[in-house]
Amino acid sequence: MFKMSLVAMIFSSAFFIVGQALATSPPGVVDIFVTTSAYSYVDTYNVQNPFVPNVGIVKTVYVNGRVTDGDGVGTSFADGDLSYVELRLYREFVGSGCTTDVNDCYKTFCTVTPNSSTVLNYSCTIDVSYIADSTMSGGTHANEVWNAEVIVKDDTDQLASSIKTFEMQTLLALGIPTTLDFGTLTREQATTTQTNVEYLLTQQGNDVSSLLVSGGAMSCSVNGSIPIANLKWSLTDVAFDNPASTSLSGTPSNVGISLGTDDDVGLTKSLYYNIALPAVVSGTCSGTMSVEATPA
Repeated sequence: MFKMSLVAMIFSSAFFIVGQALATSPPGVVDIFVTTSAYSYVDTYNVQNPFVPNVGIVKTVYVNGRVTDGDGVGTSFADGDLSYVELRLYREFVGSGCTTDVNDCYKTFCTVTPNSSTVLNYSCTIDVSYIADSTMSGGTHANEVWNAEVIVKDDTDQLASSIKTFEMQTLLALGIPTTLDFGTLTREQATTTQTNVEYLLTQQGNDVSSLLVSGGAMSCSVNGSIPIANLKWSLTDVAFDNPASTSLSGTPSNVGISLGTDDDVGLTKSLYYNIALPAVVSGTCSGTMSVEATPA
């Protein structure tokens, strides 16, 4: 008789998973300074000290500070846990999600330099237009402020942001030609649409402007003079004898037009000057005509 024995064999196995620790620390914005140069940590512009635009040209504003991440920041975006620092500079009520516009919304990415193993210094540079919306008294948006919002993002798409508020000064400024030259005319000649002078005015500030027009008689170097009644202005390209052409006055007259600050509308206006020469006049005739900007 044969006997068979069964031996139970028990096999066991072990599985080992080696994992890499995920970065978990969120980023943060330590501080924000709105100032006049890169990597400067002086708060130049704020609610008490408004940003004053340049007349007719851009003015650079710098926003600087520090950002942090506990997972390590390296020395640049390439070798740390931060992927970018962004600045959004905008008028309060248009919001952080605004579309870039010279009147009320600016966006840029910032540069960084090392500070410590968990902190980077950042600096953001933006050229602000002279028509950026005013938030000061008398301006177009006096009940608002401007926000300098700094947004930092890490490599796991975690975001942090912080805001510094400041004011945009009201700037009443127009580009006004310094001379008005009718050229050579003959006695008793009155200007037409071909010989009148277009006087181009250009918005160079962020305040809506109206115009005050005035003038005086012109004296001539050889003989006679040109009375003030013989000098006229109009808002359209018409001749001296057109009813739309208005005689100058020694008292400033409100032209009744406004130069706005919206880049979608256009930032220039023209006045058209006409003149009629008397029968007795000769030489070079000169006088003073004035165009003054005034808040609309």
